[in-house]
Amino acid sequence: MELTPEDKQRIEEEERKRVAEEQYRAEVRAKATGAKSSRPWVLGPLIVALIVALIVWSNVSTSSYARAAHAAAKNEPKMHWVPVDQKIATGQVVVKPNGYAFYRIVITNEMVTPVLTGHFTASGGFGNDIMAVVADEPNYINWINGHQAQVFWNTQGRETTGSFELRLRQGVYYFALSNRFSLLMEKQVFLDVDLNYKKMETESDGTTE
Repeated sequence: MELTPEDKQRIEEEERKRVAEEQYRAEVRAKATGAKSSRPWVLGPLIVALIVALIVWSNVSTSSYARAAHAAAKNEPKMHWVPVDQKIATGQVVVKPNGYAFYRIVITNEMVTPVLTGHFTASGGFGNDIMAVVADEPNYINWINGHQAQVFWNTQGRETTGSFELRLRQGVYYFALSNRFSLLMEKQVFLDVDLNYKKMETESDGTTE
């Protein structure tokens, strides 16, 4: 069957359209392939720039923190322990007949390892003697009035001399001397009682404003 000129022209036009479509598809695929292959080259510099920025920021932050820490440490006051010797009683005290003498001792929570030490010597009367005690307030009152008391230390009755060393906790205590057993004779008592402890103080840097 012989094709007419019209059929030949129609077939040629269809063939040109097909070729044109194939070329268009090829160009689209080429552009897509080129775009995909170019992405790593675009992202690579961005990633490097981001890493460099993070490193710089980290160094700046670390340096700022170090400077701030150094400044804080420089401005922070230095503390150190200071030994304290607090005199509770010293010298001579006269205890009248049927009387007593007492010294109040206050230990606070700022005092570290408080130790109460004491020594006494009594003279006067027929026996050169005295009675002594270390107790908290309720038991000190009971002891002075001749009642039963729970004490931290006391003489075994009347004594001429005595000494003690007591580790005490926070609270209020009394060191007392009693001459209640003597109705006529006063007693002279030589005392040396100290409260030793440590406390925290700010260390001076020797600078003046």
